[in-house]
Amino acid sequence: MRIPLLGPFLQKNFIKEKTDSNWFIPVHEAVTQGRSRALPGALVADLLQQADGIFAMAACPCRTAYHCQAHPVELGCLHLGPAVRQIPEGVGRLLTLEEALAHLDRALASGLIPTILHQESEAEIFGVEKTHLLSLCFCCECCCDVRLLLKQGPQRYWDFYNHRLPGLSIIVDDRCTLCKTCVTACYGGETVIKMGPHKAEIDERCIVCGRCIPACPEEVLSLHIDPNTNLMESLLERISDRVNIQALPRY
Repeated sequence: MRIPLLGPFLQKNFIKEKTDSNWFIPVHEAVTQGRSRALPGALVADLLQQADGIFAMAACPCRTAYHCQAHPVELGCLHLGPAVRQIPEGVGRLLTLEEALAHLDRALASGLIPTILHQESEAEIFGVEKTHLLSLCFCCECCCDVRLLLKQGPQRYWDFYNHRLPGLSIIVDDRCTLCKTCVTACYGGETVIKMGPHKAEIDERCIVCGRCIPACPEEVLSLHIDPNTNLMESLLERISDRVNIQALPRY
């Protein structure tokens, strides 16, 4: 995506409207649902437990391509669902739930951002059923193509492929000093967070990834969660519209 001429060509021709979907999970926050649960660890861990099969790629292709020095190259994507058992050998291996949870812990400890993707193109590459394969990427700031496309790619990439979970929003209180640290941390930069006359203003296109919250030196940003929203239920409902990661019925 960084290569002159080739990068824009790929963005224009291989980003197809309404075919792929990404869901970002908020970071560094806590949700009270009977007990305090950290995000994104709790939501992603619950999702792993729902999956009938977990496959880990041997390495992250983005970090490998860009020779990442900030995060482990071997922390590759996880693929979830019944179709993972048909992924060709040599590109990774099947994991137990315990191994997958350890993989998640390492990724979060390294500061990687979980991104849930349903991409038909990946299923086509592996030669598996697209409705039975869900991808879970661990994106870094420096190498991830998703991250690069959000800031450098066409506007339609953001509008069609990146969505917030219902019931989530970022709140800015009146102590904001307009330091712009949140803009630097934001996945969308100035297209999402703008400096108003008195404080930072969050655009409705915000996907609530939560990166701005721990970055703010004044601690004026917070994640608001609608108390009437069950985040896990909402996430599973969105995913089930496109893909089934649970065990298939046997006849």
